[in-house]
Amino acid sequence: MAQQSRDTFIGEILVEKGVVEAEQMNELLAERAEKGGALVEHLLQSDVIEENKLWSVVADEMDLGFIEKIVVGEIETALIDNIPISFAKSNRVLPLDETPEGIRVACANPFEFGALDAVQAIIGRPVVPVVVPGDAILDAINEVYDRQSGDDELGESKGAEEEELTDLIDVEDEAPIIRWVNSLFFEAVKRRASDIHIEAMEREVVVRYRVDGVLHEAKRAQKAFISSIISRVKILAKLNIAEKRLPQDGRIALKIAGKSIDVRVSTIPTSQGERVVMRLLDKQSVLHDVSDLGFWPDHYHLFHGLIRRPHGIILVTGPTGSGKTTTLYAGLQQINQPDKNILTIEDPVEYDIEGISQVHVQAKIDLTFSAGLRAFLRQDPDVIMVGEIRDRETAEIAIHASLTGHLVLSTIHTNDAPGALTRLVEMEIEPFLVSSSIIGIQAQRLVRVLCPHCKELYEPSRDQLVELGITAADPYQPPPAPSSTVYRAGWSKLKPIDRLQPQSISLFRAVGCDECMGTGYHGRTGVYEMVMITDEIRNNVLRNADSNTIKRLARQEGMVSLREDGARKVLTGETTIEEVLRVTHEEAGAEG
Repeated sequence: MAQQSRDTFIGEILVEKGVVEAEQMNELLAERAEKGGALVEHLLQSDVIEENKLWSVVADEMDLGFIEKIVVGEIETALIDNIPISFAKSNRVLPLDETPEGIRVACANPFEFGALDAVQAIIGRPVVPVVVPGDAILDAINEVYDRQSGDDELGESKGAEEEELTDLIDVEDEAPIIRWVNSLFFEAVKRRASDIHIEAMEREVVVRYRVDGVLHEAKRAQKAFISSIISRVKILAKLNIAEKRLPQDGRIALKIAGKSIDVRVSTIPTSQGERVVMRLLDKQSVLHDVSDLGFWPDHYHLFHGLIRRPHGIILVTGPTGSGKTTTLYAGLQQINQPDKNILTIEDPVEYDIEGISQVHVQAKIDLTFSAGLRAFLRQDPDVIMVGEIRDRETAEIAIHASLTGHLVLSTIHTNDAPGALTRLVEMEIEPFLVSSSIIGIQAQRLVRVLCPHCKELYEPSRDQLVELGITAADPYQPPPAPSSTVYRAGWSKLKPIDRLQPQSISLFRAVGCDECMGTGYHGRTGVYEMVMITDEIRNNVLRNADSNTIKRLARQEGMVSLREDGARKVLTGETTIEEVLRVTHEEAGAEG
């Protein structure tokens, strides 16, 4: 019911019942039209009617119950377990007890249907509104929540310890919405999903899972349930249920089948209703060793050497979702020793690493990447990780840190590794500072790994091989040994089988089976491109050379491109031509 309609309804009732004179009501309606706000506010401020009398008349007309004071001792406290006190106070609602018709809920304004709907979604049962003056509800809220808090102190602590989380598999709840939302998490973990998308369409609610980097539709529900579904997720994430006009962010700690799952929740309003995306982070399987990232032996040797340098900047570049943070974490884990002081500033801190001090960016209090990085320099660090270099100030402080004897690891958004050098120059960083501080740049992408249970051999066409960069099918040979001593050291680590493939080429393709849920893929691995800052590249940066020039020079010295690294993984049966072409599409025009 729109505000104007509500005011007209209330005004007509009060005049009809003889509680307020028609002339007084006309004056109040005129005042409301001039100053704005609800008629109820103007009625109470003008002392024309007492609040108790006002709501008793309205409740009677709406065939609702009315009580002047709540007896706190009669409230069933189990009903408020999942209702935050901030929500109860701001909306002035409080569940009282259970009746055959549903849960009786005290409300100060029976026209606030959104708040009542939210309570119904939280509890999972029908609600029966009972009108109670606002002050009486606030007094009851304070008393009942204080009492509940005192009970908690006498019993076990309800802290957020992982061991105390209830496994969702053990939860038995009859509320359909709660069961439905819980099933989303069960299925997501079962499918190895990294994200859950809940979005309202014109007639339905659609749920999609991102598995191995690709979205798949998983579930549908009637559009009428979208509000209850979103409210349930918001309650779990401790978000404001009543706020539907602004984006919100929160977190949920879950335990599913013995696994501790950290869920990052993001909501945004859309024309069809609110949309939710949840990122699932499995705390047990996050921290990889460098050897598990899918490096070819030459790339592994180069990266392994970089992270053991005493100072300089190492940059990892690639689009969102390309595994940059995982690579940086793996590098930090490799060098995480008691004799090193390692500090990180991230947005957000995705995983806690023992032995490393991690700081969460908080823009609201001006704790930015640059501010945190500046503070780190007074903390006697050996190694610093910056989540992302986004601006000139952060870049300048990172460069200063590297030139004063610190190893700095960070990410930057460019399509390839050589482009990171020119990106820094575009940030108005002096070329001589860029060339003297950067020691290595790695670009990366993630490709899906073929399911070992159903992949099958086939003979690729010549056109497919050419598109992948394999110009002759009989035989295939990778680029010649690099000219640069820096790259040659890594090349020497390759085995003969890595350098030369058999005369005839047979590749594997995706099929699909029950093990991979019909996708043909299971898991992901990385493809990499590493630019080592040699003297020749350093000189070209000083001359303000463009990224294509630097890329050609790096290729001459021995850099293996993203597509070439992908080709190696296709030839060994790890992935498919289609996957490599999908993630290295932007190289097509640059490779010529």
